Amino acid sequence: MAMKRPLLPLIMLATGTILGVLSAARLLDGQAEATSADANAWQEWRGGGDDLRNTYFTGHFLSQGQVPPPKGTRLLVRSTDDEGQTLRGSCVISVEGKLPAARWWFVAATSGSQRVTLDAAQAVREADGSMVIAVASAPTPGNWLVPPGDGAYELQLVLLGLDDTAALAPGSLPRVRKLWC
Repeated sequence: MAMKRPLLPLIMLATGTILGVLSAARLLDGQAEATSADANAWQEWRGGGDDLRNTYFTGHFLSQGQVPPPKGTRLLVRSTDDEGQTLRGSCVISVEGKLPAARWWFVAATSGSQRVTLDAAQAVREADGSMVIAVASAPTPGNWLVPPGDGAYELQLVLLGLDDTAALAPGSLPRVRKLWC
């Protein structure tokens, strides 16, 4: 009986520690931060506030070896095409449409620590302001982004100099179509 008394606080302490670590890991993975930004599967990461959520927002990027985006930056991500299929490096993907009016932007394909980008200075746009970016392992004419390997990856769209409080207009984000595998 005397042995059970010191054991109970240790079990409670271990249980609380494990639950705290699991809770923090879940929030760092972005389950609470990514919100739907458009009808076509883009998710937006919002940060920059002074509340507890911003701690997890910053921690998410730091745990991946990245610097979190500064205030005034809109970060949109997606890991599926318009049909809901996972983006894979072995497939050819087309990112097409107009981007919201931002002072600067870039599109990135990222997987783990691998990241390739195409920014506003490198992109070729059509006369109406639209553009097409091919994400493919083989060279393609026009805007070309090499996927980070043959496996699954995530597309990121970073918009700088856009009002960070305004909602994005419906249909203002580019479509992501799988062309072939």
